[in-house]
Amino acid sequence: MAKGPGKGKTNNPNGRPKGIQNKTTEEAKELFNAVIEGQIENIESCLKKVQEKDPARFLEILAKYLNYIYPRGLDISSKGKSLTTKIIFVDEEDKQEI
Repeated sequence: MAKGPGKGKTNNPNGRPKGIQNKTTEEAKELFNAVIEGQIENIESCLKKVQEKDPARFLEILAKYLNYIYPRGLDISSKGKSLTTKIIFVDEEDKQEI
């Protein structure tokens, strides 16, 4: 015979409220943010070195991380018309999208 309260029911009806992360996840995010904040200057200098040595790779890195900072497309509606922005990086030497 099955144990427990049954399908769709819980032993803890109050449980954790929606939108509240568990303690471990919250602590991990705080730790990661502290590490990143402590490395801001190093990240900037490393990106400058990459930009000098390989501009195409530098743009690839920027494009990859832009998705975490800015939305992929920004929709603006006005009188039923919608505009979408798109960022395209082009290698000027090869004239190709990166």
